[in-house]
Amino acid sequence: MGEQIAVYALLLLAFVFGSVYHFRIRKQCIHSVRLTKPRILISIITPFIFCIIAYAGGNLWYYYVLSLAAAVFIISGVVGEGIHEKGIYYGRIGLRIRLAKWEDIKDIKIDINKNKLQSFKLKTTTIYPNQYYNPEDINEIKKFIER
Repeated sequence: MGEQIAVYALLLLAFVFGSVYHFRIRKQCIHSVRLTKPRILISIITPFIFCIIAYAGGNLWYYYVLSLAAAVFIISGVVGEGIHEKGIYYGRIGLRIRLAKWEDIKDIKIDINKNKLQSFKLKTTTIYPNQYYNPEDINEIKKFIER
């Protein structure tokens, strides 16, 4: 039983600290990603999926606490991306958001018509972040990148 409590506590701490990290990034970004329909859908469905998993796992209150912490972690990763003074924060759903520093980024492609950051080259890899921004922000982003 003691091992289960230790694993539970470690997972809960990891999810809480990860969520705080992601939300802090969103707050610090000059331009945060726009919440598109897929991002909103993921944010709505994720807590339900994790609650179903908690119910199937044993229907105990601490399973629900852990599942909601995991859902908040996933949601924070979905909304935490954006343009920062240091570079571009990007990530995959549910994983830790990564920073691509401006000095490492080459060949940024922006679609002004769709208000989308299409891609950027990071060293030898091309990243397709699938980030949409508000229409008024996209021109500012383009000017910021060109400096």
